[in-house]
Formats: sequence, structure tokens, C-alpha cells
Amino acid sequence: MGKYAIGQQDFKALREEGGVYVDKTMFISRLMDTNSRYIFLARPRRFGKSLFVSTLRYFFEGQRQLFRGLYVDSTDWEWVEYPVLRLDFTNNRFVESDKLDVVLDRIFTEWEVQYKVENPSTDLSIRFSEIIRAAYKVTGKPVVILVDEYDKPLVANLNDDEQFDEYRANLASVYSNFKSSAEYIKFVFITGVSRFSKLSVFSDLNNLRDISFSNDFADICGITEKEVRENFEDGIRKLSEARGISYSETLRRLKINYDGYRFAEAGSDIYNPWSLLNAMEESRIGNYWNQTGLPTLIAETLKNLDVDLQDCLNTVCDLSSLEGLDLKSADPLALLYQTGYLTIKEYDAENDFYILGLPNKEVTDGLFKVLVPYYVKVKSGTLDGIIRNMVRDIQLGKPEGLRKSLDTFFAGVPYDMHMENENNFHNALYILMTLIGIKAHTEVHTSDGRIDLQITTPKFVYIIELKFDKSADEAISL
Repeated sequence: MGKYAIGQQDFKALREEGGVYVDKTMFISRLMDTNSRYIFLARPRRFGKSLFVSTLRYFFEGQRQLFRGLYVDSTDWEWVEYPVLRLDFTNNRFVESDKLDVVLDRIFTEWEVQYKVENPSTDLSIRFSEIIRAAYKVTGKPVVILVDEYDKPLVANLNDDEQFDEYRANLASVYSNFKSSAEYIKFVFITGVSRFSKLSVFSDLNNLRDISFSNDFADICGITEKEVRENFEDGIRKLSEARGISYSETLRRLKINYDGYRFAEAGSDIYNPWSLLNAMEESRIGNYWNQTGLPTLIAETLKNLDVDLQDCLNTVCDLSSLEGLDLKSADPLALLYQTGYLTIKEYDAENDFYILGLPNKEVTDGLFKVLVPYYVKVKSGTLDGIIRNMVRDIQLGKPEGLRKSLDTFFAGVPYDMHMENENNFHNALYILMTLIGIKAHTEVHTSDGRIDLQITTPKFVYIIELKFDKSADEAISL
């Protein structure tokens, strides 16, 4: 059984240390077979983008020994060494001590020494241009440019308009060299969480190919069901033994918690690699992805836009609704999709639209627990108790106990949340029902009108009517 090198984003270190590697080099071969020299890929955080970028680096550096036994080693690639320039923004926070110009200066200085650039300019864009030309001159080979998490400097400064605009302008200036220095460039590969629309930093690059929704590259990051069974059998058996459950039950629980992502019309369902690797290493099914960053931006956006959560998190849309993202005026669908909280569940070819939903239990639990404080002021430590009591009362058919739990829960709804439209009550209750795992439907249509909330269990059906500042008798009479 190989090592589960969690967080290891360097392909060379992973291979030399005997880490488990799911072979994605088939997609390198596909990239080389395309007519595009400029490629963009968007995927959620912790989905293996950085490892793939690292794999590309060693591939273009001609280090064939690292690829022995992998798909691309069997192709007719010439394995010539090209100069590789990798702009890696993954390990920087882009705050005061770690500003964009400081990060770029550090990276550019290293390259200027390596490729003997004399008297470099003080202008970042010109410096990058000089580096590209110098690398070509010194090696005699066209340059490969890899940009990892191109949008991190922007996402890190969403609440600072001045810094955001400055970073966007600087990045656009640097990236403009992809076009102006095209004669010295062999290949450009760019990754990020989002593809900006109105705030694009690639406006000059009209031949950039976006493979984010391509069927041919749907599985380029993440792990398919087939890959899980082929690469993680020992880890699954270890997890099965540790939890005292069968192998098949272990697979079922892994699927419920970490599978369910889909990034193209004909794509496979995909597991989150970060969570799967952690589950293998720890022999425990936990909420690992959520621990890498709380979705406060998501929660604040949904609350500020006053969206109906159930409609938003179970919806249909066309491709244009998902492709672009204006983070200064975020559309909730694009934001939720590109950050990994919504995914494609089905594609309707006849009507050309996508059916979206939450990917899996891990994402659902993590998102909804972060959403709770935005709708209800629940005292620390009381939410889990409310959930336990509600599950017990719902399953045992005790509506009075359920009502008391709901009273406790709704007592935390702030007065200033404009409840006259009842929408926040609906959202708060939908969050609660989802967290307790109860099958709940809002706005259920009947021949006599609409049911605000219907809860269904194997033995009981609960019909709940929500009214703001009205009596129970008035609610029943409607």
C-alpha cells in the first residue's frame, strides 16, 4: 500500500517517495493533441489542480524517469527539455507582508538570475517579457508557462476595492505577455477557482481555450469511481476494518460523503480527492474539505441577496450562467458552482440546460452549518442538541416535542432580518431540516393551495404552515 501523501503537490516528490498517484497523464497527451496553445481550467479548491500543474512541469522538463509506468510514458512524446516558468500563487495570502508585487518580484528575480537577465526593468510586465525572451535565447527552446491559482490575489482582496483593482490591473499587464511574446512561447496552462467575466484579466488573450466544461477533460482533476476501486482498495479495507463495517458499506459511505461532483455534460461523477485521501489516511469518514476554508463569502452573498435557498441549491440553468463570474456583483449560481458548493447533477440535451444540486453530504453539512448563524442566532453548542431532539420527536411521532424544538430554534432569529416576507423563516427551517437529514419539501403545491413545509418519514407526514405575526388559528383556516 502506497503512502497517502496528503497535501503533497509536487509530482516529483510524490513519485520518488512512493505516494499513491492516480494516473492523470492521459490528459497531458490530450492537451498535446489539441490545436490550442493557451489552456484555462477552473476547478474548486483542493481538487488536484496544483498537482496536475506540477505534473506538467516535469513532463515539459523531459524528466521521463518520473513517468515510468504511467500512460504518457507509452506515447511517442519526444521528451525534450523545455524552459518552464511556473507562476504559483497557492502558498501566498496576499496581505500586507505578502503583496502581489512582492511575490512577483521574488519569482522574477529568481528567473532573471537563472536566465541571465541584465539590468532588469522596474516594470513587472516588462520584466516578465524580458524573462520569456531570455529563457528562449538561453535554451534555444520555446517557453512553457504554468499559472497556478491565477485568481487567488483577487479573491483574497474582494473586500478591498482599491487593492482589488490594483491587483487586477497588474495581473492583466503581466498576463498580456502571453499574446505579445507568443513567438517565444510553446504552451500556457492556467488554473483557478473561477473564470472572471466582466473583471477578466485575460481580455487580450482571445485564443484562450477554456476546458472547464469540456467532456474530454471532465475527469482531469478529482477521482472517478473506477479510479477509487483501482487505487484505494487497501485503504478501503483498512477503513472497513477500523469502522467495523463491510467493504461494500464502506464504499457506500465514501460515495455519499465525497462523490457527486460533475463538471461536464457527459462527465463522470467525481470524488473530492482531498477528502478521500484524508479518509484513507485517518481510516475515518469526516468533513475534511470544510476544514480547509469556511465558505463565509458564500454565506454572506446568499444572505445579502435574500435568495430562496431550496430553489437556489436545486435549480436549472444554461451554460452561460456558470461560465463567467463577476465577484463584485456575484450571481449566486456561478459563485456556488465555481467554488464547489453546487455541481452538475444532470444535463438535459433536448432543452440544453443543466440541473444543479449539492454534490454530497460533506459539502451539504459544511455549507449549512456555516449558514445557520446568518439566519439564526443559536447559542454555541445548542444546535446539535436541537437536531438530536428533533430527529427523535419526528421519528417517534411527537409533534409537540417537535414544536418546542422549533420554538427554541426560531427564538434565535434576529428581529432585524425583515421577516415580513417569511423568506428567512423558510430558509432557516430548510437549513435545519437538511442538517438533520429529514426529507423536507417547501412550497408543496396541492389542489387547495401550497404547503409551506412538508416533512415525510416512513411512518408520519408533518405539514407545517408558517405565518409571520399571525395566530395558529389564522394559519389553519387558510
